[in-house]
Amino acid sequence: MQILTQHFGAAQTNLGVTLLAATTFSFYTKTLPLSWIYDQFLPLLTAACLLTVLLTVYLYLSSFGQSKVLSSGGNTESNIYNFFIGRELNPRIGSFDLKHFCELYPGLIGWLIIDLGMLQKQYEQLHYVSMSMLLVCVFQFIYVLDALWFEKAILSTMDIVHDGFGFMLAFGDLVWVPFTYSLQARYLVDHPQVNVHHTYASVQA
Repeated sequence: MQILTQHFGAAQTNLGVTLLAATTFSFYTKTLPLSWIYDQFLPLLTAACLLTVLLTVYLYLSSFGQSKVLSSGGNTESNIYNFFIGRELNPRIGSFDLKHFCELYPGLIGWLIIDLGMLQKQYEQLHYVSMSMLLVCVFQFIYVLDALWFEKAILSTMDIVHDGFGFMLAFGDLVWVPFTYSLQARYLVDHPQVNVHHTYASVQA
């Protein structure tokens, strides 16, 4: 049995550096406003889908190399199914674990960046940030922070232990998580919720 090593400890740093850079250039210097994410949401979503397909093609072809550890579910007689579910269990480039990286970093951190873009877009339109938008961004930030703070817990998940890395996980990591989970913030840009103090009181309760 092949024993794989994992490197931890950079998740919180990566999150902090990314958010610091994003807020500095978008809100302080205003040289790179994140509100363009709202305007270019569909092109960004399309690019993420194309990147997912390209990554999956690479993962599928590389899984036929020597000394590859294949997942039990992705090593079937159906090439289409294997492409979708993933043949190789832990594809790597050197010591860089592609599945571990994609499960944690681009999707979760990208989700927060999109949230910040929606927050800034609402501020540009209303000249203030609604409490509903602020709560959505704060609660989702807590969720992502928890996932990255307890990064090692991912090693016990089914995605890492059992599933191969194919189109299903790649699409979930790079497209579904950032672009679907941020729809709440996008909705609040188009439909700002104001004067709903009873809702905030129930949240505090």
